[in-house]
Amino acid sequence: MTKVIGGYFELELTKRYKNTRDAIALNSARNCLRYIIRAYKIKEIFLPYYTCPVVWQAVRKENCRINFYHIDENFMPEKEFEKEDYVLYTNYFGVCGKNVKKLAAKYKNIIIDNSQAFYMPKYGIASFNSIRKFFGVPDGALLYCDKILDEEFEKSTSYQKCSHLLKRLDVSMNFGYQDFCFNEEILLDEDIKTISNLTKSIFNTIDIQKAREKRLENYQELSLELAKSNKLQIEPDKEDVPMYYPYMVDNYVFYRNLLAKNNIEIPLYWNNLPKDFPESNLRNKILLLPMDQRYNKKDMEKILEIINKK
Repeated sequence: MTKVIGGYFELELTKRYKNTRDAIALNSARNCLRYIIRAYKIKEIFLPYYTCPVVWQAVRKENCRINFYHIDENFMPEKEFEKEDYVLYTNYFGVCGKNVKKLAAKYKNIIIDNSQAFYMPKYGIASFNSIRKFFGVPDGALLYCDKILDEEFEKSTSYQKCSHLLKRLDVSMNFGYQDFCFNEEILLDEDIKTISNLTKSIFNTIDIQKAREKRLENYQELSLELAKSNKLQIEPDKEDVPMYYPYMVDNYVFYRNLLAKNNIEIPLYWNNLPKDFPESNLRNKILLLPMDQRYNKKDMEKILEIINKK
């Protein structure tokens, strides 16, 4: 595109960091998986039942056969795979680094979905993350893959997916929520594209290492108080930087409603599983407590105060 000199101003974003590093920067995590399937010419793959349905849709778009598997209460696959099998494993909530390492050591064709674990290094033949799940950008994902496609991809555009970000900043989260849902729908139909100029520019203004440190501080603050009562006994790996603090309780609905009344939003992931699946027990008992870089010790103390009220 020819550079235009003069005219009105664009957003002035200071590109202080090179956050895309040596990754293949694409428009979404699901399209990273499609890229991997093409690169390795994968015809059949094992996917966890406990994952987002858009993952299934992405695989099917590549005419790849899906075999599903269950996970146990420690988020490990319940079945053994063959040596040559291609297996996608989800790094759940960014606290399953130890599982990732075990599986990568055992299976040569493991692919790691780090959509909830932005900072996790690459293990297996490929891994990918989601930028928008960790930072205030409209889309984008980073792919780390041992094979590179000899294929040209169109560049994505993101200006039409920013309204929820702008409304939350300018007014409130609730004011922009419908836009958020609408913009998520736009992503569903997008083909594989490279990251947009806008997303890349915003992303490169963010100090991701400072964000990493703040997440770990907040996680530790919650863990010190809740670890003993947490029925989910998963010890994060030293390389884990969680997306949330996963807190398993018996009276999930009570706590979720209590937190919501106090303006603390608790996400509910993957509400598509049959009730008789063992993973439904995980979904219906784990509170995903927010602890990202936007918050501080005082915010964590507020969460703890509400939970401890009972």
